[in-house]
Amino acid sequence: MSKRVLSIQSHVVYGYVGNKAATFPLQLLGFDVDAVNTVQFCNHTGYPTVAGERLEGESLRKIADGLAANGMLETYSHLLTGYIGRETALQAVAELAQNLKKRNPELIFVLDPVMGDEGKLYVPEPLINIYKTTLLPLADILTPNAFEAELLTGTKITSTETATQALTWLHTHSSARYIIITSAAFDNDASHLHLIASYKDTDGAYKQLVISFAKLHLSSGSFTGTGDLFSAMMVAHLRPHPEFGDFVRACETAVAILQGILNATIGRFEQVLKSEEALSGNGEMSSVRLIQGRELALISSRGAIEHPDIVYRARLI
Repeated sequence: MSKRVLSIQSHVVYGYVGNKAATFPLQLLGFDVDAVNTVQFCNHTGYPTVAGERLEGESLRKIADGLAANGMLETYSHLLTGYIGRETALQAVAELAQNLKKRNPELIFVLDPVMGDEGKLYVPEPLINIYKTTLLPLADILTPNAFEAELLTGTKITSTETATQALTWLHTHSSARYIIITSAAFDNDASHLHLIASYKDTDGAYKQLVISFAKLHLSSGSFTGTGDLFSAMMVAHLRPHPEFGDFVRACETAVAILQGILNATIGRFEQVLKSEEALSGNGEMSSVRLIQGRELALISSRGAIEHPDIVYRARLI
């Protein structure tokens, strides 16, 4: 089977989110990556100034038609989607996913329903229903964060029990056999985040797991692009037709890669804080320089991508 990914998500000129966070790690692990950029921004939206353009559905359809005319749609082993942001573009993604699956029934669709995080919605609200009614029935692998899982299921995730309820709802309302809630914070544990995942066996039974891992912090601000990177690593490490053991190992490996890159990012950020380059004219830290320092240390972390150190192991629920 070929290893070629059609990746439809955001793009930034500077930094590492969306396609910029997904492409290099996938290529490093042996995948060809063809990127469709749903936005073309100068940088991510955490910077003081953001400029660029968004892709509308009609533009995406033209791209898909061109790929089809040249016989390229049949070449994809995976479809990976992330931030879309426009209703018309999301509808066009659904049409393209259906087309790809008709041409290649073995195609694996990894759907990251990027809608928000930590209680903040950053897409138009009508997109929630489009995901629920149109995209979920097409997906093979789902990778929402906890807030996105709550938006889709209506279940508040505060514990392993409520997370498994959300996972069961997602199985019932989607075609996905593999569902990962990537980063949930539980009420009784402030020092860890939790990956909760569910595997639907061929007999319809669910097998579920949790990986609890250290909640890494920057001394100021927060990470960006982590969900985009995680979904890409699930593409890379979840082989076709995986058994439950393969699914467990893929989740453990993706967590290990994220932890390795985030630790490298923290180390680099601390160096930025000590750097005179980061100081503005009045001796205070430049806000832009700080945000730059928080960008994922992706390129310098190729060792963590190729040879991850698996520290956190899954336990069955």
